[in-house]
Amino acid sequence: MKIKIICASTHHGNTRKLAEHMARCTGAKLVDIAQTPAPDLTDCDLLGFASGVYFGDYHKDLARLAETAPIKPGQRIFLVHTCGMAYRDYARDMKKRLTARGALCVGCFHCRGYDTYAIWGKIGGIAKGHPNSRDLENAERFIRGLIS
Repeated sequence: MKIKIICASTHHGNTRKLAEHMARCTGAKLVDIAQTPAPDLTDCDLLGFASGVYFGDYHKDLARLAETAPIKPGQRIFLVHTCGMAYRDYARDMKKRLTARGALCVGCFHCRGYDTYAIWGKIGGIAKGHPNSRDLENAERFIRGLIS
């Protein structure tokens, strides 16, 4: 199975850590959206979008890609994100963007990630040490479940 993960992780590398681990344990190709702003999304069986949460949504470059890049009808996609504190479904808007274009969302994974945005920075940040080894194990279990 050919897997590709498109990643946007700009502050602490929380999401990159998850995406790299998922890529390592499955042989997926990892693409950094900052280095490859227009990756080919049609050459894989399973496509992941991985992002930190920025103002309640996925990174703007990933959102733009989801709205403009060619998506095969029925393309199997999954979503991954990290956030300091999960109090709502941050994948909701990204999922809507992709399913509106014919993609099939087969799963979403999230975990806490070290966060120093705004007020959190004044107190030294929240979710220190995340993603941790348990988060990585859960991420691996998630992606392996998608391929089996």
